[in-house]
Amino acid sequence: CTDITGFGLLGHACEMIEDSSVGIHILASAVPFFNGLQELAEMGILPEGLHRNRQFRMSCIEVSPDCPEWLADILFDPQTAGGLLLSVAPEQTAGLLDKFHRSGLKDAAIVGEVTVGKKGKIFVSL
Repeated sequence: CTDITGFGLLGHACEMIEDSSVGIHILASAVPFFNGLQELAEMGILPEGLHRNRQFRMSCIEVSPDCPEWLADILFDPQTAGGLLLSVAPEQTAGLLDKFHRSGLKDAAIVGEVTVGKKGKIFVSL
């Protein structure tokens, strides 16, 4: 578990798998965002920290050509009060997600999965 703060979702996901034998596949379209964020990102209205995060972590990240640039960009967005990224056993995800939703955390979502293919790498697709 890690909080998604200064390094964005992808930066913190990289930290979670550093020096491990696994990778992560992030489904960008499953990540919840604030309304209006797409329009701002498409206009290039992005925080400077996002660009630094991307430069620092791109060596461990591969973005699928089907993923729009604006969407990949905001996965690096530095937050001051971000959410949590949890790694949960597959057989426990549905129950945990249901508990989150019933407790009022309506934006909780499954946004990816741990993979064994490319250790220490994150693959982002639409």
